[in-house]
Amino acid sequence: MKRNLLLVVSLAALVLFLAVQLYMIRSIWQQKEEILLMRYRDLSREGLSVLLSGKKTNGFEKAMEVADKLAGYLVTEELGKLSDASDTMALSKMALKETTAVLYKNEMLTPFLAAFIDNAGFDKDFKSVITISKFEIFTPEGTLPIVDTVYAAPPKNLLFINTFREEHNNFLIEYHYLIDLTHKNSMVFKEALLSFALIIASTLIVFFVFGITWRNLMEERRLSELKSDFINNMTHELKTPLSTITVAARTLEKEQILSDRERVLETAQMIGKQSVHLNQLINTILEVSFLERTEFELDRHMVQVDELMHQIVSSFLTSCDGCAVIREQYGANGTSVTLDLVYFTTMINNLLTNAVKYCDREPEIDVTTAIDSGNLEITIADNGIGISRDHIDHIFEKFYRVPYGNIHKTKGLGLGLYYVRRIATAHGGDVAVSSKPGKGTTFRVKIPI
Repeated sequence: MKRNLLLVVSLAALVLFLAVQLYMIRSIWQQKEEILLMRYRDLSREGLSVLLSGKKTNGFEKAMEVADKLAGYLVTEELGKLSDASDTMALSKMALKETTAVLYKNEMLTPFLAAFIDNAGFDKDFKSVITISKFEIFTPEGTLPIVDTVYAAPPKNLLFINTFREEHNNFLIEYHYLIDLTHKNSMVFKEALLSFALIIASTLIVFFVFGITWRNLMEERRLSELKSDFINNMTHELKTPLSTITVAARTLEKEQILSDRERVLETAQMIGKQSVHLNQLINTILEVSFLERTEFELDRHMVQVDELMHQIVSSFLTSCDGCAVIREQYGANGTSVTLDLVYFTTMINNLLTNAVKYCDREPEIDVTTAIDSGNLEITIADNGIGISRDHIDHIFEKFYRVPYGNIHKTKGLGLGLYYVRRIATAHGGDVAVSSKPGKGTTFRVKIPI
């Protein structure tokens, strides 16, 4: 319960942390964007002041001369051709379009500001935007209004620099000069890159630490479950021989049993057999505990592999009263390998025992040997119930047992395959497994020659 509560609180804290990081990224972006816009606005206005004070011009002097000539041409050549309101409207549109083109083509403020901003060490990649809010042409009959609008605040990407109002021989004009930062987002990103990198790095570190913590908690939970299963299995395994011994001992206390020599011998043999079984269980647990604290100390001897394998299989069949059909096919061709006979025999016996134990029909086992790339390869394939994909990655872990409904249907402590891998790795090799549920399982042990 406490572990689950801790996980929920940790997830909530992680989500909150992520929300804070996103808020910080958004705030930093807005801050950097405002600073960028303010910087370009201030530099542009400073550059305009320098131009006005130094060259006594605002950069539109030539444009105004050309626009004045255009206005004079419209008055002298085009104004007399007007016949109705539609002609006047068309003339106004043409005058506004041509005057705007003249301003863009002839103004010198933009190149001056670009050079000024570049000298200040900032990106000069921007465009100029000129909007005319008031434009009147002077005619002999009076003033011809071309446009007269109220200036509206520009979009966020456009920076307002200044408003100019000028009156010349043939016209009056009021226009606004703005700059458009074409690549504003990339500029802001460059400015905020270091901050973003630190935020992302810290977020990744937090997620990484949380992932490790989560994995450790899940592993702790899994090990706790394995421990509980092991205790249950061990309790059952120990109770079986103990119960048998207890019942047998009580049987021997009865007068009618003591007078029957055969019954006494049978009961005594039962006690002896169960005592051996109990002793084996205890020794197995103690041995694994010992191996956890120390490394294997192998007593290696040079042995002929095929001959040793045949002896192990024959002894196994004898001990289990022919409990399986074992087909032997040895291809080591007389190769000898240095092995620890006791550990190696235990490893093969464990694999054969599992092949018999986890089979819901007549066990059939194929035992083969081969030499492959300087390794002795031993394959033990069965026709048992198989192992599902969810469990196959864990079968070599200590105390792990694949659940098959009734956990006590097949006895064991979850140590056999763990022991198999420890023995294989102690010999410098390894063990691999492949399985199909309902079809069987194949173990492949590789040991360097």
